[in-house]
Amino acid sequence: MADFKFTPDQDAAIASRANMVITACPGSGKTTVVVEKIRNEVQSLPDYKGVIGITFTVKASKELKQRCKKGACDLKSSYFGTIDHFCLSEIIYPFGARLIGHSSSAVECKLFDEVPQNLKEQIPTISGYTGDIKTGIYSTFEQDIKTLYKNGYVLLELLGVMANHILNASLACQNYFRAKYSSLYVDEYQDSSEPQHMLFLKFIDLGLTGVAVGDTQQSIYAWRGSNPEYITSLTAQPDVFEHHIININHRCHPSITNYSNRLFNPTCDLISTDEIRVHRWSYQGTQLNVSEQVSDSIQRIIEKGITDSYSKIGILVRNNISLEFLEQKLKVPFRIFDEDPLAVRNTRITNLFASLLRYRLIEDYRINDVIETVVRYIKVQEQQVVNLRRLISDVIGKEYGELEESIIKISEGIFDCVVSDSDKELIHNICVDSKLLKHYMPINENEVQVMTLHKSKGLEFDVVYHLDLYDWVHPKRRVVQGSWDVHYDNWEQELNLHFVGITRARKHCILVTSSNRLNYQHQVKNGNPSQFFDLPGLEGLYT
Repeated sequence: MADFKFTPDQDAAIASRANMVITACPGSGKTTVVVEKIRNEVQSLPDYKGVIGITFTVKASKELKQRCKKGACDLKSSYFGTIDHFCLSEIIYPFGARLIGHSSSAVECKLFDEVPQNLKEQIPTISGYTGDIKTGIYSTFEQDIKTLYKNGYVLLELLGVMANHILNASLACQNYFRAKYSSLYVDEYQDSSEPQHMLFLKFIDLGLTGVAVGDTQQSIYAWRGSNPEYITSLTAQPDVFEHHIININHRCHPSITNYSNRLFNPTCDLISTDEIRVHRWSYQGTQLNVSEQVSDSIQRIIEKGITDSYSKIGILVRNNISLEFLEQKLKVPFRIFDEDPLAVRNTRITNLFASLLRYRLIEDYRINDVIETVVRYIKVQEQQVVNLRRLISDVIGKEYGELEESIIKISEGIFDCVVSDSDKELIHNICVDSKLLKHYMPINENEVQVMTLHKSKGLEFDVVYHLDLYDWVHPKRRVVQGSWDVHYDNWEQELNLHFVGITRARKHCILVTSSNRLNYQHQVKNGNPSQFFDLPGLEGLYT
């Protein structure tokens, strides 16, 4: 990176102090631009002020913070984290009681499914609701929200709705943000939901500078309530938001960039290249046969020196069932990145469990990383830090048989609570299952990385095997009774997902299909190729 030179478009985005939208293609260096903007900005701020950096995942927020801190850069009073943690730690926990009412115990964030059944019976409006989660529903849910809060719960699904209500109604909350923060940076804005979008606009009304970064072609979370129309609505307001376009892909081989761009525009200009590195391979048999053949191909790639490590090879699939097929038949060292059971539950207890496991299992995961997790949920006074460190350090050296008990004891001590039976069962299952424990261990340089397309967002590999390119599977189709026409679940989202998969590849992208496929019932079906193969403008761009 020593010789890295910013492009004119990147320089313009970095230099401007206005509200802006940065639309950036994969591999364009958008994180580098955001890092440079933040580092420049915080230098001029007093110690009590900072910026807000919102990212889509905890991993992304840690990376952003570390890159901003490089060279001992003082980030002052800045906040880095996910939107959920931001809503909880900066809005709901400190200001919620004034508007919602006081809780009988420490407030805990839970998914609706994890709320005790007897309490669900006391929140009939929320329990019976099946519509979209938007800010306007707060008044409808107000009584139920207060009932939950009084019993020590906030719903993960309603964090954005609650945060908007508190920010709009509490002058103390508004004054806090005006005094403490100068700017708000939101990455992956195309994956914002309506409540997140409304929060962003409110902060701009309060006088903070807003920077939204995203790419509508990488919008893949519509099923979570995300909608790319929100970032599009910002670019449609040139009097409020400057629009900076960063569209040079520095990651992918030119032939991969050409293929991926033609998915959306069959007549777009092509980058000059002497070599085609997008490959379409069709095998005989089902996904099980594909797994064996891909194993042989990977061995050849390593032998030829196309990449020097198994971990620089990614196998990306559309569905979780495909992970099972790969697990059965892959013949190379591999690691499957499936759903992290603690992240799925996503409460303060389970997030602390995950942090303690990483502290025990990852050499360069520090005690301060665990403390960072703790302070998202409770205030820690300076005089309490020594005792907190002593408590956390109990996990070090514990063998797997003792690990579960130690983690529960530490968590109860830190949060002054009793860990629920369901959380105890979850940490027990993880501690006795070597496959589940892998979620909290460092990546082995000697393992191919296997995951769903959704999980691959933000990652990159020298070589990508993009599997599951079958009719019915990707793009996903649905049956409509009485109709013989082809109906897709969501063509646009599926195409975006395909685009994300292809653009994870630096050197080679291999698009894989086969003569047959196994469905969810493990029945053998014809493996007709994906409709993505028939898109106009792709001829001559693959081997």
